[in-house]
Amino acid sequence: MSSVITVKDMCLWYGQVQALKNININIEEKSITALIGPSGCGKSTFLKSLNRMNDLVPGVKITGDLRYRGEDIFDPKLNVGMVFQKPNPFPMSIYDNIAYGPRTHGITSRAKLDEIVENSLKGAAIWNEVKDNLKKSALSLSGGQQQRLCIARALAVEPDVLLMDEPKSALEPIS
Repeated sequence: MSSVITVKDMCLWYGQVQALKNININIEEKSITALIGPSGCGKSTFLKSLNRMNDLVPGVKITGDLRYRGEDIFDPKLNVGMVFQKPNPFPMSIYDNIAYGPRTHGITSRAKLDEIVENSLKGAAIWNEVKDNLKKSALSLSGGQQQRLCIARALAVEPDVLLMDEPKSALEPIS
């Protein structure tokens, strides 16, 4: 199997503080890779770098070579999805939370959006719980349901890579 993500000699600074030093990792295609370490060691910072969320933080400097299928990971056409440790549903309906991404990618057909919403919610194991209340506010869902909604929202845009930062910490044990 070939590496889908390759990181060589990556370093990251928040201003003068170096948060990551000489990160080297190859992540194989269709693999599940876990980053394990104590709180504050840089796991989330690393994931946010792959997702380009650190681009939004003033004073961040990243060096090294980060590649997705041989291409620079900072290429804007790369579609990286992210699910965070704490649920972050948008303040809108369940349906609109899932349809938001596909709409921003130009999908306007109601039938196609309906299909994406259903498939994404099924993929995140929440369809049966919400299928009769898709117009309900996502904020009214329980914490575990909100997290599964966020997973469904990430799946809806069919990302090339899906990064998850402790996504199950907000889920009830049965989930």
